Amino acid sequence: MTTMTEEDHKEAMQDHIDLLQEALQRILDWSNAYPIDVFPEPCWERAHEVLKSHGMSLAAISAHNMRHVIEGVGKIAKEALQR
Repeated sequence: MTTMTEEDHKEAMQDHIDLLQEALQRILDWSNAYPIDVFPEPCWERAHEVLKSHGMSLAAISAHNMRHVIEGVGKIAKEALQR
C-alpha cells in the first residue's frame, strides 16, 4: 500500500481545486454568453400575446429554457465532481 506524502496530498488538493475552478469558469463564461446589449429584453406582454395566439405559452417556453440552462450547469458540475 502506498502512503501519500504531505506534498502529494497538497498537489492532489490543488489539482482538485484547479478542476473545480475550471468548472466554475465554464459556468461563468456561459452566464456571459447572452449580453443584454446584443440580446435586449423582449416585450413580455407582446411575446405572451404572440405565443398565445399560436397555442403556446410563455410559461412553457420559459420552463424549457430554464431546464436547458440548469441541466447544462448540472452537467458541468457532475463532470467536475466525477473527475
